[in-house]
Amino acid sequence: MAPGVPPTPHRRGTGGLGVNEPQEPAEGRKKAPKGEGTVYWDEAKQTYRAEISLGRTKSGKRLRLKAYGTTEAKARRNLRDKVKEHEAGLDTSNSLTVAAVVLDWFEREDRGAAKTLERHKGIIDLHVLPHLGGIKLKELTADDVEDWLHSLKGDLSTDSLKKARSILRRAIRRAQRRDKVGRNVAELVDLPEGRPTRERESMTEAQAGAVFKASQGTWIFSYNVTSANSGARAEELRPLEWAHTHANPVAGERCTCGRVHEETLPPHLEVWESTRESGDTKTEKSRRTVALTPYNAQVLIDWQREQREWRKLRGYKSAGIRYVWGTWNDTVKDAGNIRRMHRTILRRAGLDPKRWSPRDWRRTFVSVASDRGAGEEQIANFVGHKRTSTTRLVYRKQLRPVITRGMEVMNGAYEDPPAEES
Repeated sequence: MAPGVPPTPHRRGTGGLGVNEPQEPAEGRKKAPKGEGTVYWDEAKQTYRAEISLGRTKSGKRLRLKAYGTTEAKARRNLRDKVKEHEAGLDTSNSLTVAAVVLDWFEREDRGAAKTLERHKGIIDLHVLPHLGGIKLKELTADDVEDWLHSLKGDLSTDSLKKARSILRRAIRRAQRRDKVGRNVAELVDLPEGRPTRERESMTEAQAGAVFKASQGTWIFSYNVTSANSGARAEELRPLEWAHTHANPVAGERCTCGRVHEETLPPHLEVWESTRESGDTKTEKSRRTVALTPYNAQVLIDWQREQREWRKLRGYKSAGIRYVWGTWNDTVKDAGNIRRMHRTILRRAGLDPKRWSPRDWRRTFVSVASDRGAGEEQIANFVGHKRTSTTRLVYRKQLRPVITRGMEVMNGAYEDPPAEES
């Protein structure tokens, strides 16, 4: 077809709920059934254009709907769809993209802790926008969403896939409330099975000893020893302050906490805070005081001296240091920093860095304590669980079967029944 020459002749026509103002010469118009508007060849856009006037808005502005198509039939069909959207109270524009909808939801409606928002932003930037961002919202189909989820299932766990789908669902739901789209296609798609997650496991005493040896001379040595001997959560140790660390609470001597105790006490930590948004521990029971082994206490005493010397040598604050494992600026160390150092030490110890994370020290503590004869109730107190059932559920693979003393009382019973009295 030559540019500017429509494939079929056009005739003038009128229709619709209002009077169509002429946009093209009369010979460029084609009469359509009443109520379906006008279709003509748009010379500038080199395509067919369908229009219909639906009267005027409350402000007096003429309300005109337009649609385009490569053929007259397609243009008319697209116009009918727009009329239906208008009658349903929906926005008839087709310029809104998935990216705009998702980012609008994140900026205006996403609520939660700072870490939750950071996690959502990561999912949006890495997994939503690169795959679906450029698609027009009204053109997004359930097949698009299904294909997207299946493309991610090899890289993300089922839980991460669920979060990604939830973000898309909530963003489209907000667009629905604003009459931008008629239905939420993300709610029509089932969730595929994601990549299997790493099964968390504990270290053996020998493996833990190898990690201790490999980390000596670094700041993470005292962190590892305290994690493995206290059972404290990673989120509880990162913000641990020297004021709550009593490694040598001997009467009349200055303790690592900075104070002089009036009476001698066993070495202990006060696990009263965490890096959660509220600053509180995970549960009320988690706010506890944890006894330290003599070995752990000495490691902390040595670390406090080394920390002061290291900071003084490099010009950082060396007195009144607040955090046991803080940054150079004496703030709470980032979890990613600890994970990276942990992986370095595991490699140095000849262990697989992908097999364990800093959180697995708590699991190691439970395993070693169980191996050494500690019962479920005792371990539940150690780790700050309110119920032993929680301990059994979370650490079921680390707990060892315990034979109760009650069996000793019944030992031999019924084997030699007494003679019946005559």
